[in-house]
Amino acid sequence: MKQSKKKVVNIDDFLDEFQKKPNLDKLHLSEKYRTSIGQAKSTDNDDELIEKLKLRTGNYSLRTKIIKNPWVQSRPATKAVSWLFKQVFQNPNEFRYSKRLIYQGGLFMFQYKNPKYKGTSQLPWFDKYPLVISLGPVVTKLGVRNLGFNLHLLPPKIRIVAICAVFELYKKLYRYQIFFKQNKPVQIHYKQIVRALDMYGIKFSIRMYIPARMNQIVYFPLKTWHKAIFIPSRGYDSIRAAQLIKAWRIYCRNNHHPASENINWKSII
Repeated sequence: MKQSKKKVVNIDDFLDEFQKKPNLDKLHLSEKYRTSIGQAKSTDNDDELIEKLKLRTGNYSLRTKIIKNPWVQSRPATKAVSWLFKQVFQNPNEFRYSKRLIYQGGLFMFQYKNPKYKGTSQLPWFDKYPLVISLGPVVTKLGVRNLGFNLHLLPPKIRIVAICAVFELYKKLYRYQIFFKQNKPVQIHYKQIVRALDMYGIKFSIRMYIPARMNQIVYFPLKTWHKAIFIPSRGYDSIRAAQLIKAWRIYCRNNHHPASENINWKSII
């Protein structure tokens, strides 16, 4: 008798299931981590407050900051790595993130060297130092997970397009925080981001992470995103950067996305 293959649930199926009434295990976990999940997730309160009080949000432009970043002119990845080691890692009070659940709408980087399914058919390769736009924590049957887009799984020019698009989609909320010098959760939405960036193969970068396996977490304040976006991965496991771009290209072709890793990103963002 042939054994039936285990169904591989994609992220859309998972999120659709997550929206349904949770089972008892998920209800228990949701209650157990209610406070920490609440701190990492955003609500509509800021959006409503801005509209109600007609609050100023400024006109900060991530697009302009990236284009005017002098690193763009020569070896931006090298300069970003230098900034990472000389500034970010040397200033833990500003960049270190002490919690396990990374908050919604934030940009984070962390060490992830020992995934649960490392070396299996479910995870034949992975990024050991993800750079993630967080969608916030979600509760699964196996526990709480951090969900987000790992920009390191996209070609460098596509990363710039992706982060600028996310900022533009929620610029009222991001500008509000920059104007009032805050860094806290922003209510961003998976499906809205995918609709805007599907043509660039954004789904290829969606990943879930086990909080207990994440180490050395740093977060990037909003006003540093124009530098952080140029940080390359410090190492992939079982795949090289060129092979990763090829895998992304195959994914795009199979899903009829016209994106190219050599796009003129300045004309798009």
